[in-house]
Amino acid sequence: MSEMNHQHFGHAVMPQATHDEQAMEDHFLAMRMWTNRNLDPLDRRLLDEVIVPQITAKTGATPKASAQVRQALEAHPLHQLWLTLSLFYQDRIWQVLDGAIDRQFDELAAKVEAQVATPKGSLRLNPDLEIPRYIAAIDHHRMPGSYTVDTADKDFRAGALYDRFASTYLRNLNGGWKNDGRGHTLASHVHDFYPDLKPRRILDLGCSVGHSTVAIAQAFPDAEVYAIDVGAPMLRYGHARAEAMGVAIHFSQQNAEATDFEDGMFDLVTSSALMHETSAKGMRAIMKECFRLLRPGGVMCHVDVPPRHEHLSLWDQMRCDFESHYNNEPFMTSLARTDWVQVAEKAGFERDAVAAGYRKGTFFLKPERSDFFTEGDPNGRTLLGSWYACSAVK
Repeated sequence: MSEMNHQHFGHAVMPQATHDEQAMEDHFLAMRMWTNRNLDPLDRRLLDEVIVPQITAKTGATPKASAQVRQALEAHPLHQLWLTLSLFYQDRIWQVLDGAIDRQFDELAAKVEAQVATPKGSLRLNPDLEIPRYIAAIDHHRMPGSYTVDTADKDFRAGALYDRFASTYLRNLNGGWKNDGRGHTLASHVHDFYPDLKPRRILDLGCSVGHSTVAIAQAFPDAEVYAIDVGAPMLRYGHARAEAMGVAIHFSQQNAEATDFEDGMFDLVTSSALMHETSAKGMRAIMKECFRLLRPGGVMCHVDVPPRHEHLSLWDQMRCDFESHYNNEPFMTSLARTDWVQVAEKAGFERDAVAAGYRKGTFFLKPERSDFFTEGDPNGRTLLGSWYACSAVK
């Protein structure tokens, strides 16, 4: 059986898979699971039980930072096997999905066109936008063409590829095919920490295809929702995706460091997994832009991967560094060592108006301590991952 008989998951513009394509996806996902379950623990033991003692004996001091162990660790054949498999299964998933999109490109193009024929939201593109080098120079996540490359007129390929990869790679770990766990996390954080906030206008920065934007719009149904990204193919697809899901979002192609919106236009400015894909300079500019865009009393909220500072294990540090060194996430390491509260303060927010911390789970709860959120969930909500939130009131 090589033909698909019916649309088997997702929304109206989600790329679908034939039996054979799905089998290939499942094969490389199984390889990922095998590597995570079997090689990750061995790699951790290699670091803790072999590499660290060797370096300690040689230098007379126990290494505390991943930079002190990287050279020795990467010279070991077991770690080289872990690196090879970690890159191999991801690259092969990209290739399988890219081929599936090739097969159905014309069909998807017609579906995208149909969804935006009578839109609830809008799309505004800027072909003259200068793409920041930290985006243009890198195929993020090793995704072919990354977010900005057009392969055809009115291209949506990057968005379709990213949407399908996210739902495939995470498989129910971030909201299933909607991939909206971060958006729900962010909305819940805002509801819990700022219960009196009734946003009329919301701006989501670095929205990609609107995974989190749709969830945020659904959480604040009375708000007018705007979303920006630098990638035109991501926005074309994201616009059609939002329309297919019945959510009105106003997409525009802009750089989050300097938008064309008026001062104080928004009550809530958000981002989900944006900051780890920007440079240190870019992150600081984005925070300043958030301050400019918020009305007095408005809230900024960013959700991203948890910081991994030097007080965490060497293996956790190394795992973060892997993303920078090999998985085309070059700013992950620097972000992991960034003081978000300090950045927000320098952007103009009062220090005592900034809340930052993380916990396991899709939803944030009110903190028992000022620096970290509570563990566990008395409301019985599903734990789907670990995210970090930094929010502030202007």
